[in-house]
Amino acid sequence: MADGSAEARAGRLSIEAAPKGATLGDWIEALPNAVRVSVMLLFWLAVWYGVVELFNVSKDFLPNPIDVLIRIVRLAWEPVGAGALLTHAWASIVRLMWGFAAAILIGVPLGLAMAYYRPLQWLVAPLFELFRYIPPIAWAPFAMFWFGAGSAAQAYVIFTSSFAPILINTFRGVQLVDSRLIDAARTLGAKSWTILFEVALPAALPHVATGLRIGLATGWMALIAAEIVAGTGSRDGLGYLILQGQQQLHADLTIGAMVLIGILGSLIDVSIRTAERRFAYWRD
Repeated sequence: MADGSAEARAGRLSIEAAPKGATLGDWIEALPNAVRVSVMLLFWLAVWYGVVELFNVSKDFLPNPIDVLIRIVRLAWEPVGAGALLTHAWASIVRLMWGFAAAILIGVPLGLAMAYYRPLQWLVAPLFELFRYIPPIAWAPFAMFWFGAGSAAQAYVIFTSSFAPILINTFRGVQLVDSRLIDAARTLGAKSWTILFEVALPAALPHVATGLRIGLATGWMALIAAEIVAGTGSRDGLGYLILQGQQQLHADLTIGAMVLIGILGSLIDVSIRTAERRFAYWRD
């Protein structure tokens, strides 16, 4: 609350400090960040609407933002495929959580172990360096062979996208731990596993949190591609809505689903940043 109040006071002070002869850019710069972002979004929505109406663009090609908003509202109760909007959003989030959870369960312990045990790093690093540069969507055909065209295949594609940033940041975080902490634990007779999980991991948590945030963002983007490519047996998910809009020539459905994907992705990122700030004492 204190930080929010400070930001609000800073915004008011900056507006009051704007000179009388300030340009439009100066006034926009003086606005609080949330207000500035809202103003810019409204500006681009107005540009979008103006282009569509001025050039009489077909709605099948590019609907105006009002048509897209109406379609999003209709999705709240009109079923498409397996259900209405909440059904598709929940299906996508569940798949994301399955793939992301698998990436955490494997990536964090493996990153810790690779940083702590040098022979394991020598063994795993060459294979991992090949794995990390393969685009996640390239795994979709193999995922369909191994798990069938459904949620399991999509979760695997998400795993391949989230795994690399989680492992890399965990590994790097342990490498940057002050060696004096580990030496002190050894001096006190701590065993390797105790040092790894009670000394190295807590000290590396800021880097681990960064890896989780990046991994969740990349996993969310991979999810939509996975639902389109590897979800031929599914009738739910936001990617399914995009595909249905494309197949039925309903551009408002496709763009509406894209807007919802962006909004949900932003909310997920904000939630992670909020949780990270809540535990900011890690950095002290």
